[in-house]
Amino acid sequence: MSCFSSATNITSTAAPDPAKHVNYNLGMVLGVDDFTQEFAYLSGRDQWMMRDLIGYGTARGLRVRTELDSVKGPRVVVEPGVAVSPSGQMICVPSAQCAYLREWVANHEDDVAAELASPINSTVSVYVVLCYRDCRVDNVPIAGEPCRSEDQLMAPSRIKDDFRLELRLDKPNQREEDAIRDFVVWLRQIPVPEFGNSTPLDVFLDGIRHAASSWFTSPPPSSPPNDFMLGSPPGSFHIQSMDVCKYMAAAFRLWVTELRPMWIGRWQGCGATHFESDNAGDEDCVLLAELIVPVEPQSPGPWNVPDMQVNVVDSARPYLIHLRMLQDWITCGIRPQVANELKIRTVKAQPGGTTMHVAASDECLVCDTDLGALEIVLPPVDIYPGRVLVIKKVQGNKQINVQPAVGEFVDDQNPWKIPFNAKLPSIEIVAAKDRWLVIGKV
Repeated sequence: MSCFSSATNITSTAAPDPAKHVNYNLGMVLGVDDFTQEFAYLSGRDQWMMRDLIGYGTARGLRVRTELDSVKGPRVVVEPGVAVSPSGQMICVPSAQCAYLREWVANHEDDVAAELASPINSTVSVYVVLCYRDCRVDNVPIAGEPCRSEDQLMAPSRIKDDFRLELRLDKPNQREEDAIRDFVVWLRQIPVPEFGNSTPLDVFLDGIRHAASSWFTSPPPSSPPNDFMLGSPPGSFHIQSMDVCKYMAAAFRLWVTELRPMWIGRWQGCGATHFESDNAGDEDCVLLAELIVPVEPQSPGPWNVPDMQVNVVDSARPYLIHLRMLQDWITCGIRPQVANELKIRTVKAQPGGTTMHVAASDECLVCDTDLGALEIVLPPVDIYPGRVLVIKKVQGNKQINVQPAVGEFVDDQNPWKIPFNAKLPSIEIVAAKDRWLVIGKV
């Protein structure tokens, strides 16, 4: 295991035009520039395919964790792995890397003080960022000239792919990653009923454009707007289940032709575009995690990182799932739903009691408590806002406890109890903002 620092990434000199390759002719004398140009063309196409056809993010490993050193305090560890940068560079971290947060904060005390603001916060966000770089290695003798010193008679014979891990107070620009997530979330909010007519296709596409309208201004915005898809789809939007393929194909065409060109930040390749406020160095860097680092004043010195747990948040990390996994998931992981399968589910309690979890497709639970009590565990309300669930006891005289998620309620109760009696009652509940509400009871 070796330690990484937070120094600024150092890159090599600019490469030749990657859109050109050597036109070999008989009798042509090849020199260094020709070989360099040919390599730039081949390497450039590899990067082009990665950034435009595949994407970027963590591909394998690179787990970020924290631990407590008894002498130097909290440290962050990045495990070995592979990532792809937004510029299309493959990045390999061959062995685990670490950094001591107390030392880092002490070396960046002025920047940390600015982040803590006033009144002083008790934590500061520090971002773990992986960047690509290359190194010139393997010096060899080269032909010299008179009056050259000894070190001028050697030159690197190889350029090696390398990496740099950094701790930063600013998150790297990953606009396209954030836009993808926002676009998908927006689309997933549109209801897909089995019956009825779909919203007209042109109205649906105009609704997408309207949600992204802050990016379609004339003249174009000089700095990136704060959001990608504003708000939620109009309440009147719906896509009949038989039309989903057609509508999603249209939505993705619009993404490719109109939205993605605005939401990328590129300095290289075809049609490169970016905002003046963007940092060119971020194109070679990938976010791995955000560290929530506790800090406290100390004397002497301004800040200290106490011997406390440092939380790791990696939900914003971009990642790539390889094609073999996607192939197996698409062909085997998703099973077509048979009509009415699990929408109405019969639940028979076993002797001593039974616990069952509400499934994503459950609409009505028909309960038999002849043999024992029954506990029904509800999903958190924020997963399915507006979802309606009917629970009906058709047989038995045992207790049914309806158990919401931790901190949530059915009306004002946790659990909500359907008593054992001969009336065999039913309840109808709906997922509201922070609780389930009883909207019907028999």
